[in-house]
Amino acid sequence: MDTNKEYNRENLLLELGGSSYEVVEGQPDIRGWTVKNDLGQTVGEVEDLLIDPQALKVRYIVLDLEGNVLDLEPRDVLVPIGLAELHESDDEVFIPRVTPDQLASLPEYHSGTFSSSIEASVRNVFAGVGSADLNDRTGYYNHEHFSEENLYRRRNTPPPAAGTTDTSGTIPVVEENLNVGKRTVETGGAIIRSKVEERPVEENINLREEHVNIERNPVNRPATGADMANFKEGEIEITEHAEVPVVEKEARVVEEITIDKEVEEHDETIRDTVRKTDVDIDDLDRRDLDRDRNTDRDRNNPDRDSPRAMP
Repeated sequence: MDTNKEYNRENLLLELGGSSYEVVEGQPDIRGWTVKNDLGQTVGEVEDLLIDPQALKVRYIVLDLEGNVLDLEPRDVLVPIGLAELHESDDEVFIPRVTPDQLASLPEYHSGTFSSSIEASVRNVFAGVGSADLNDRTGYYNHEHFSEENLYRRRNTPPPAAGTTDTSGTIPVVEENLNVGKRTVETGGAIIRSKVEERPVEENINLREEHVNIERNPVNRPATGADMANFKEGEIEITEHAEVPVVEKEARVVEEITIDKEVEEHDETIRDTVRKTDVDIDDLDRRDLDRDRNTDRDRNNPDRDSPRAMP
């Protein structure tokens, strides 16, 4: 069955995917975007959009609940477009006013099966959505839950106007400029580290020591005057001396390392290309326009008598 013809006959909605309609140029195509709740939790993604071919407006988001973190049954459901809000800059859609209980209560939607009964079930979940008379299509969608202004409230991009034709055009003239500056980059360098090393050394030194030797020799001779002079109490003290090594260490500077930088300057020519938009304007001569119209008229009326020169 040709579902598009069925929708048109019932004056209902049709899916954007597979239809002859496209998103207005300059407006985001949110199909495939991630859908999140007011807590930033992933609810699913935009599977498709249901559009109103008469008003040229989006009425519902086909929300795929696959991959949600709310333990909801994976399936497709319909959410009125006015309950969604685009992220300020990212490819994300928020449904801050839709609760998990409402999502769980929505009927499952299968592609190509949109009907008045499904729309009535969705209306019952979101109490107060639209007019109760589904035959009054204009009045039914005259509700903030179907307002595309809500969809763009976080963005500066205005919603597309339905049924409007732009009769004027603007061609921007863009010109690139080459700005050359300088910045300092690191090209190399040196790291100087110092450390203390130990090594064993040896030196030979001659040391002198003194030792006292005492000898007692037996004699038998008459005492002399000198002997008698020393015939009294007394003591003799003799001190021994010895040389010991004395070690002293002296730190001496044996080398100096000087750190310095040289600055060199050189000129360098930067070559690149810049682009500019050139607009050629051809003025159409009035006589040329009249001649072209006469030619088209003669081509469309081959039986018409050819004009004859005046005598």
